[in-house]
Amino acid sequence: KKAKVLLASSKAGTNPFAGYTPEVPVGMNLNFGDDKFLDYEGKGIKELKGAAFVLVAGGLGERLGYGGIKVALPLEITTMTCYLQFYCQNIL
Repeated sequence: KKAKVLLASSKAGTNPFAGYTPEVPVGMNLNFGDDKFLDYEGKGIKELKGAAFVLVAGGLGERLGYGGIKVALPLEITTMTCYLQFYCQNIL
């Protein structure tokens, strides 16, 4: 529903974000493995069911001398794991 409203606004030439002022959110520093980190990590894991992950199209790797899609390129050379496989493994 929200996407349809944004598309309609774009078509009409109106800015749905008029009046908003961007600002940098306040954050915090966490130390890997401490109680606060583990608490936030647990909360985040519970929210994953409502999350979406977007992988932008990479196009072909012709300029890189590669005939396939860029996300199939090896991310590193020790295991030859491609970018797409690495990405999927890290979001699951």
